[in-house]
Amino acid sequence: MRSGQSLKSTITRVLLVFVMAVAGIVAGQAAAQAACSGAGCAGLDPQAQGCSSSASDLTATRLRSTGAVDYTAHVRSSSGCNARWARVIMDVNSCCFTHEFAVESQRLSGSTWIAADFRTVTVGAGAVGTFWTNMVNNRSDDRVRVCSRLVPNGGWTCGNWAS
Repeated sequence: MRSGQSLKSTITRVLLVFVMAVAGIVAGQAAAQAACSGAGCAGLDPQAQGCSSSASDLTATRLRSTGAVDYTAHVRSSSGCNARWARVIMDVNSCCFTHEFAVESQRLSGSTWIAADFRTVTVGAGAVGTFWTNMVNNRSDDRVRVCSRLVPNGGWTCGNWAS
């Protein structure tokens, strides 16, 4: 009976070491995927930098605009990269309208909000799928929102601010 329990203990230890090794490899790969952080991510592509793997939606707005255009606009926030960006999922996009989307950030200076960063992506007429802006820095005193407009002469329409 002693040898049976010893075998079970040995197998349990080997499995535990294996699980810990796999967890370490996965955690190392996730950390290695993020190629930038904070201000170092500003202006960079979140997909190319590996930031989207640790991202979640901070805000989401479902919109239907003129010309049978149907899309969802999100502000994405990456904990791994400490950065944010706008992501747009175009479900319907008619032939004749080009849209521009932006992520806008502002920073609190005293009691006044001041412009910090503004990054855009243009989605051509008829294009459907997922599109995103480059990233803006995420500081604790920042707020951010997603905006859209028709190109070339439309005015900006923006969602609510999020911190």
